[in-house]
Amino acid sequence: MLRRAVERASSEAHVSRSILDSREALIRLQPKCICVDGDSAELATTTNWIREHASLFSTPVIAMVSCLRDSSFVEAYRHGADDVIVRSNIGGVTRRIANLQSFDPTIRPPINQGHVLISYPSDEYRRLIGRVLRNAGFDVQFAVGADEIVEAMASEMPPELVVVSDELLSIYEVDRPRQLSQAAKTPFIVVTANTATPTKQDPTLDAVAIVAKTAPPDHLLFLANDLMKRGGHERQSPRYLFDTICSFRTEGEFSAEYGLTYNLSETGIYVRTLDPPPSDARLWLELRPPGFTETVHLRGKLVWRAIPGERALTTPPGFGLQIEAESSPARDLQLYRRAYYRLAAVPHRLAVSWRP
Repeated sequence: MLRRAVERASSEAHVSRSILDSREALIRLQPKCICVDGDSAELATTTNWIREHASLFSTPVIAMVSCLRDSSFVEAYRHGADDVIVRSNIGGVTRRIANLQSFDPTIRPPINQGHVLISYPSDEYRRLIGRVLRNAGFDVQFAVGADEIVEAMASEMPPELVVVSDELLSIYEVDRPRQLSQAAKTPFIVVTANTATPTKQDPTLDAVAIVAKTAPPDHLLFLANDLMKRGGHERQSPRYLFDTICSFRTEGEFSAEYGLTYNLSETGIYVRTLDPPPSDARLWLELRPPGFTETVHLRGKLVWRAIPGERALTTPPGFGLQIEAESSPARDLQLYRRAYYRLAAVPHRLAVSWRP
């Protein structure tokens, strides 16, 4: 079934029971994407192995699951996958592969987003966030510990952003390397093993944010863009990270596709997917707003899309929807806005779960 979906996109498929049993073939083939078992306990091991190899560094990984849930998406993204799809969605597989026809996995994205220094004790996590930031156009370098951070910050070409584990440097110690290197305004993102820690900017420290290691790595990309003021035009309203499953379809279509929301504002929503609708499409989108169990139906216009090979990705692959108030049902729009205003009322908050 999977082979047939690939062939419908005028591509060739290499099928194996396990990615780990096909290592030599994958390196030789340099595939445009890799589909893996998203339900397997080996998902983390599989994606870690894929990211170890330079030839597969940029290759999108699609996790195939038996049932779509919020946890299916979040777990897959947390382990380094780029999209999630239910196994029976053959058309969705075909469209995703067709969208990647112009993508060349051997070409690294141009560096246009600044210099980032990463210091984290785990090789796997360093690779994970290093890949996300490098694919977004950042120049990524690594440091072993706090001393190397200070040395790098005092160099002739200091980093414009530092990502560090709180095992090496706590959030209350970031001013020390700043002072020693005379780089008082260098932004810091502190990664903590404490899963209960919310993603936020620290209210007491300038240009310092904190994120849990268990958060999807593109949350860290969001913080990097936010701290460095990258990633687009002036916005009408602040954006907040928000992970929940959503369905979307072109206006009037019966069959919906599914993705995971990445961030939202009062007037727009960004959705992660390797199967975005066509440019300028009018869309219908359903999701549960933050703090509510009710589903709302919103309508709007696709204002931009990001697909590997089409443009530099300062966001995960997906699309941005501009909500149109005049065409969205009034009750649904009111509920969505109420949820957004609740978010905006909490100072320094950057991320939230959908659960009430």
